[in-house]
Amino acid sequence: MLRMNFQSLLEARDAVRAGETSATALTEAAIARALETVEFNAFVVLDAEGARTQAAQLDRQATRGALHGVPVTIKDLFNVAGLPTRAGTAAPLPLEFQTPSVDAAAVSRLRAAGAVILGKVNLHEIALGITGENAHTGDVKNPIDPTRQAGGSSSGGAVSVALGAGYGSLGSDTGGSLRIPASFCGVVGFKPSFGLIPLEGALPLSVTCDHAGPLARNVADAHALFEILAHRNLPLRQLEHLRDLRIGVPRAWLEGRLGADVRREFEALLLHLTAAGATVLDVTPTGLELAGAAYTPIVRAEAAFTHRVALEADPSLFGVREPLEAGLKLSVGHYLEARGLRRRVRAGLEATLRTVDALVLPAAPLPAPLRGTQTVQLESGLRAHRDAFIELTLPFSLVGVPALSLPFTTVDGLPVGLQIITAKGNDALTLEIGMWLERRSG
Repeated sequence: MLRMNFQSLLEARDAVRAGETSATALTEAAIARALETVEFNAFVVLDAEGARTQAAQLDRQATRGALHGVPVTIKDLFNVAGLPTRAGTAAPLPLEFQTPSVDAAAVSRLRAAGAVILGKVNLHEIALGITGENAHTGDVKNPIDPTRQAGGSSSGGAVSVALGAGYGSLGSDTGGSLRIPASFCGVVGFKPSFGLIPLEGALPLSVTCDHAGPLARNVADAHALFEILAHRNLPLRQLEHLRDLRIGVPRAWLEGRLGADVRREFEALLLHLTAAGATVLDVTPTGLELAGAAYTPIVRAEAAFTHRVALEADPSLFGVREPLEAGLKLSVGHYLEARGLRRRVRAGLEATLRTVDALVLPAAPLPAPLRGTQTVQLESGLRAHRDAFIELTLPFSLVGVPALSLPFTTVDGLPVGLQIITAKGNDALTLEIGMWLERRSG
């Protein structure tokens, strides 16, 4: 009898290669799991028949790709031939996304590697939000506790991976949209250096800050997906120790930005890194405090430009109407001023990353809040939900450096992710440190 359930993408792929299972068996198991977990609202389109057809074709092929027979899901921002792209909104999208006849470039790379496209997964409307709550398509629910948020905007991808309905997911990250749901759902999210994964055929939110990247069950799986999506070979060293690594912690900037429990767990991790031989240094990137003031106008203006026709026709169709309308009203001078602030943030981070190998900090200040939460309690007091979460992740999308989130602890039974940040182009080191931490933390 063929095996169907595997703990990792690589294990499943290798089992197909060894004849221990088949693309069809893996696909049937993933479809069954998606149907068993429909209450979590991860999928907007479960293309069961299309996936079965793909799997059957793959089982007849002698040539085996790097992801041969492995079921994956696609965020509903990316065009998939024959499936609608709706981006979680009731508003009409630009014409090229309404009835796609060809795959987005990243989807095409997955398909060419032999991945089975299981369907399209839910998201925060047009990717402009971090909760996964959506008035149009319904809230995506946390896989550990469905009363809590799944995170956003790549919410359905994180949930599908966490629940076993697919071995990986293609998502996007503009200000934390891979890393926040990864943290909330206990999976791995990797935002690579800007531009390494193509965005052709993906609905833009912000051309300045958008990144494509994978969600996966572990760092090795994220690495395998990244190699396919970026169309490059990225060999990784097996770090046995951290003796040669200099780890930077923006401790002063983090002051007041974490919850008390996450702070305690993070400080314990830093002691662990020191005991493992790493040199842990306090760093203060100049301009980091300007990141939010740069990010918000840039993203709102660029998102409003993408959706300008629909906004002018009927803005009431957008649940995220307020930030889009603010973007439409933004002056050219304000936009250019924000881009100037971005240059200052980038210069400060680049200077800091020349003095250390990596930055580490939590991917979220708290575990997943209850759905509907508007404010959260941090060490500094009550904060608006969006501000509390996105300010830990947005600086690294703003400047285009690689950022990995992997689970590092639990608080009240809920996972919390750790971010590893390196200089632009140092994607391999980001993943290597992540694998080291994953092996030692379990």
